[in-house]
Amino acid sequence: MRTRVRPLAATFNTMQEGVAEREARITQLAYHDTLTGLPNQPFAENHIDERIRDDVTTPFALILIDLRNLPEINASLGHHVGDDALSEAARRLRQNAGPNDLVARLSAQQFLIVAAPCSLQRAPLVAEQLTGIIAANFVVADVGLELHPTAGISAYQQHGQSARELLRCAQMALHDAQDARTPVAIYRAGRDEQHRRRLALVTELRRALEQNAGLKLVYQPKVEMGTRTVKSLEALARWTHPQLGEVSPAEFVPLAEQTGNTRLLTSWVIGEAIRQMAQWRALGLDIDVAVNLSASDILDPQLGSEVLRCLEKHGVSPTKLLLEITESAVMRDPLLAARHMQLLRVAGVRFAMDDFGTGYSSLSQLSRLPVDELKIDRSLIAHAHARPDDAMIVTSTIELAHSMGLRVVAEGVENVEVWNLLRRLGCDLAQGFLISKPLPAQEVMAIVSQANHLLQDSDSTLLQMQALEQLATIAR
Repeated sequence: MRTRVRPLAATFNTMQEGVAEREARITQLAYHDTLTGLPNQPFAENHIDERIRDDVTTPFALILIDLRNLPEINASLGHHVGDDALSEAARRLRQNAGPNDLVARLSAQQFLIVAAPCSLQRAPLVAEQLTGIIAANFVVADVGLELHPTAGISAYQQHGQSARELLRCAQMALHDAQDARTPVAIYRAGRDEQHRRRLALVTELRRALEQNAGLKLVYQPKVEMGTRTVKSLEALARWTHPQLGEVSPAEFVPLAEQTGNTRLLTSWVIGEAIRQMAQWRALGLDIDVAVNLSASDILDPQLGSEVLRCLEKHGVSPTKLLLEITESAVMRDPLLAARHMQLLRVAGVRFAMDDFGTGYSSLSQLSRLPVDELKIDRSLIAHAHARPDDAMIVTSTIELAHSMGLRVVAEGVENVEVWNLLRRLGCDLAQGFLISKPLPAQEVMAIVSQANHLLQDSDSTLLQMQALEQLATIAR
């Protein structure tokens, strides 16, 4: 009998061990991230609340780190490279966090460090060290990457008495850091109302893009200074929130970038601008239109085919479309940006370098890009007539750009002194409130017709000044 019981007992023991292993595995999956092996958000929240229950006196800080350019890495190099980057970032955080710290992965591109003990005064130093460690010397799959980590900080007890409160405050601090383009930010009291506004904007922006509700494009004319005619426009997005009213592009465009809605916004703008170009052409106005691209757009391999499909759908020539990119966008991956640009350039689409003079690239770098126009930033244009240093920069930029075969656009032209200076320097195009504010689509044909009539008839400086004043009054 004993000989029969022993195998049966062994079988039961094996079954119990198997059940225990499965339960342990289920628990591991429920509270840990499968990619990095780090604890997940439920685990982190339990850890924080338990820490508060067990010890109400020891200070600790939450450091929420976001890898803000991870979506661009995924789009340009593939998700496998992005996953490897996340795994390496997790390893570096574990290796460099304190012995009593918790390191967790909260979402696709966010890590949390619960630093303990840690005062509010010391937390920014810890955050700067950790973000610096993540960003430095990053090579994945033989590819050199530049990660752009941003951190938000909240502290117990100053900013909350529970995990939920502290995480909410850290998230708001992270948003502040992203908005201010700073590496680290600490939660500021009174941000709750702004946070609620942000949440409302995030929710409604995606809905507006998906349902084409509340969004519109306005168009600002650009005057060709040599012929004094309007031959092109810049399309600019505007959004009216159902409860909050008019929302500035300076608020909702960065918000789209930070929440992963950039491609939705860009797709809507490109589609609407090309549709409007076709409509104007049918009414007798054949005009070029410029559309702004974000940093992630130019690195997206799907951009080119999407643009060309839209042009073909509406029967618009690719040569009528100008895509504006920024220095910082191109410099994130110049080779990939140039490759994507060249595919569209071969089809006839033209490119302009926007906000030139505010970044860290040079005209020599432009020679490697298929760029047709250079837009001098308004910060250099606004006072060029009164500041010799600004005037020198504008003069040199125009001369060098022309030597490379590029046309130059001056944006932010708001007074006749700047207009006259740009004429003397041989600037190709001018754009700004002196000429016209951004116009609703239904007003464009009339204003462009009046602008061309008034400016073409003004062949002297005095007549041009009078024409511009009259035009500004009409377009006001």
